Amino acid sequence: MCKASFLLVFLFFSSTVFSQNFKNDSVKVFVDKSIDLMKTNAVDTSKIDIIRNDLYSKGQNLANVSELAPLYAEVFELLGDYHGGLKYKGKSYGWNKPLGAGNAYLKSQLKSEKKVVSQLINKKIGYIRIPGNTDFAFKKVDSIANDITTHINGINSAKVNAWIIDLRTNTGGNMYPILLGLKEFIGSDNVVFGGFRNSKGESSGQWEIKDGKMLIDGIELVRQVQLKAPVKKDIPIVILTSCYTASAGEMTAISLIGRKNTYVVGEPTADYTTAVQGYKINADAGINLSTDYVVDRNLKVYKNNIQPDFVILEGDNLEALMKDRKIIKALEMLNN
Repeated sequence: MCKASFLLVFLFFSSTVFSQNFKNDSVKVFVDKSIDLMKTNAVDTSKIDIIRNDLYSKGQNLANVSELAPLYAEVFELLGDYHGGLKYKGKSYGWNKPLGAGNAYLKSQLKSEKKVVSQLINKKIGYIRIPGNTDFAFKKVDSIANDITTHINGINSAKVNAWIIDLRTNTGGNMYPILLGLKEFIGSDNVVFGGFRNSKGESSGQWEIKDGKMLIDGIELVRQVQLKAPVKKDIPIVILTSCYTASAGEMTAISLIGRKNTYVVGEPTADYTTAVQGYKINADAGINLSTDYVVDRNLKVYKNNIQPDFVILEGDNLEALMKDRKIIKALEMLNN
């Protein structure tokens, strides 16, 4: 046997022994099941071999899965996935990637920003601020969508000639009721206004308005509260974003991007522009993985955050909107 052949056999033998030499078989089973789920479903699997080798190396001498679970913080960093995470016995393990930028004022406001806020500005511009929500179980779709529409009805009229949709405090949650509440702004004609693409670039979900109905992945969303006055077609809209606009907040912005007379003002968003799916590992654990990238109505793929058309950093003032730098810029654009 030549030296090269001997080396290949040795490496194969060593890796085989290494892969089976676990102190606790349940740890290996857990690692293998999670790796299979990542390989099959994660939107980015370019480092899956590195992840496998790392978990095998660090996991072979562990006594139980409880000691293994914290290692998944690094796993999700290698996946480049800070939208997902491992859930084990009530605890979460994921990559806590720091924001690219901070905004001390808005951060201080997030705890109190739980309700929709609306008002007329200069008697002709509608303003609505939509926070994030916690409706991950889809139990409040009706109430959230109806609340948004009720606020729109409270200020909308034939005199309103532009809108500001403020997503600066929308840290995420369930996007479905937000999109449903804003249906008439997104579009009234037959339009595909967004969707998802998997790691192969294939369509894995579509958002559309067809015959006046909103369909997300083919499922019709129905709103109980209707608009009292129509929203003018192609009415100018400015979307406000911040570094805390995340997940459902970003999806909401993307649903409007590409619409005629629509602009984004503010800060680059938090970069949670992936669809997340949950998978069961065992009775104690599940893994949430970013499985798809979102696309807008022009089929632009968002692998990173939303970059505003006009960047305005900080200068926020939710208590006095006329002193708010992002509002001032929005009004300047709409008045022109």
